[in-house]
Amino acid sequence: MDNAEVCRQLQISKRTLQYLRNSEKLPYSTLGNKCYYKPDDVQTLLDKNLTTKFG
Repeated sequence: MDNAEVCRQLQISKRTLQYLRNSEKLPYSTLGNKCYYKPDDVQTLLDKNLTTKFG
């Protein structure tokens, strides 16, 4: 997945995605000048940070 796909899926900005990369919360690989992400890594990030409210 590229930056645009991850931003759409997570509903985050490019800057937030950059923060996730810089803080090593989301692994990535680069090819040329583009960053790519494994779908499993994106899903893992979602699973770790998903919170549910019980009322």
